[in-house]
Amino acid sequence: MIQIDMTSFFTQFRIYFVLVLLTLSGCASQQTKVNQSRQIFAMGNLPAASAAIEQSIPSKNNVYNLEQGSILRLMGTYRLAQSNAEFLAADNLLRQNELTRSTIKSSLSNVSGYFLAEGIGKDYIMKGFEGTMLAYSIALNHVLLGDWDNARVEVMKMVKREQDIASFNDVKYQALAEARNKGINGMQGTVDNRIFQGNPMINGYPVNSISDPQTLSLKNSYQSAAAHYLAGFIFEKLREPSLAAPGYRQAIELRPDLPFLQEGLKNLDANINKPINTTPNGTTDTLFIVETGFLPFIDNFKSSIPIPIGGQIRFATVSYPYIAPNTELYNPGQVAIRGQLVNLSMVTSVDSMARRDLRDEMPGYMIRGASRAVAQVLAQVGTQRAVQGNNPNNSNQATLGAIAGLITGLTMAEISSADVRHWSNLPANVFLARAQIPNGTQDLLIRVPGGAMVGRQISFQGDKNIVYIRVFRDRASIMSSNDIQAGYGAIGQPISFVLKNPAAPIIPPGSQPMLEIKR
Repeated sequence: MIQIDMTSFFTQFRIYFVLVLLTLSGCASQQTKVNQSRQIFAMGNLPAASAAIEQSIPSKNNVYNLEQGSILRLMGTYRLAQSNAEFLAADNLLRQNELTRSTIKSSLSNVSGYFLAEGIGKDYIMKGFEGTMLAYSIALNHVLLGDWDNARVEVMKMVKREQDIASFNDVKYQALAEARNKGINGMQGTVDNRIFQGNPMINGYPVNSISDPQTLSLKNSYQSAAAHYLAGFIFEKLREPSLAAPGYRQAIELRPDLPFLQEGLKNLDANINKPINTTPNGTTDTLFIVETGFLPFIDNFKSSIPIPIGGQIRFATVSYPYIAPNTELYNPGQVAIRGQLVNLSMVTSVDSMARRDLRDEMPGYMIRGASRAVAQVLAQVGTQRAVQGNNPNNSNQATLGAIAGLITGLTMAEISSADVRHWSNLPANVFLARAQIPNGTQDLLIRVPGGAMVGRQISFQGDKNIVYIRVFRDRASIMSSNDIQAGYGAIGQPISFVLKNPAAPIIPPGSQPMLEIKR
């Protein structure tokens, strides 16, 4: 239990919590509204999803930028510039946060204070994996616009960002350990020590949601093998083998179990030395990037802890983020191009990255939650004393003081929630495939979770191409870097298999099982 010298502490926290009260309640309200828009997004109704985000986040903070950037990208090639404008606004704020972190990390106390204050501002402090996915998304947008040089800038930024995250994490974990050793962590010896010992349910918290084998197998929470493979492919396209090789190697280090990733490095020299194909014949080296599924809800899990004060035990509510089980993981298995089946490999699980991030950050969330629980009690006692005035022995004043204290306690418990804002429309999984596709206009098909096939025609040309597919429940958004027109009307609706090349052996409905990923 927490031992506190209350008298002087209350004065400092009273003003602080009045200031954050409205902010915290606003954060919770925002995420509730964003969560309600998820169903619209999952159906692929992008104009309605954009309008829902507009209404959910009228303050247009960086969560707004991330959500709208994703939606605008999926509307088609003609919205990619707007998409990148939103992404770059979020990236600019992230860069400011990175500069702040670089200036404070020389002091453990400053780092500890920075971490404990997270989640009380208008703008959201992005998680490490979200920063990586942001750089990947901007790079992908540039590629889909045919701008490989600016895509190169973004993947270089991603590598630097990962180095910064690793460096800051080292200092942050030292600072949190120091804070815990000083007794700030009120949960020490109860939850945080047991959460890593395999106990499936501690004080009601579903620890299994952040301790499944796939989550534990990740090297860390913020590096994506798919993003590094994309970086290798971009450098290969730009004929920079000295940079392409590290990209492919990093992808292999993150997912050593995938032969697909090893093929990229194995074939690099041969691909680099191959003459660029400028003729209408031949084949195009094509990378397929297929994003499926949706991140689950991240919400507050609330518990109570006892806090002794003034010879009495008071209970305060403490909140931790909680990530729900994912019910929308989907593996399409293959894409069909000109009747040829190309097998997909699941390379990055963003769902697992989010869970790993929550697991790695849980000790810090506990310190932060305990600190705010202490402030709840301080505010409650302070209000009670203020109403009682200088005459606590007066029974009426004492009753009023107790009621006021109770109301304050309930209010503070409601607003002292963890910051559960997040980039909600990220995919759950990223699949990759690579194949030599004959040049010319080809029919592309993919099966969606509803069972239907969706597709569109794409003109393949040049030496390298990226086809990007975002799968919704009954449709998909499909774009291609070398065929901008194919992305103008990006949404592929369910089709009746009448395409340009009817002689190609299209996959009949039901012949390919829909593979579900089991968590």
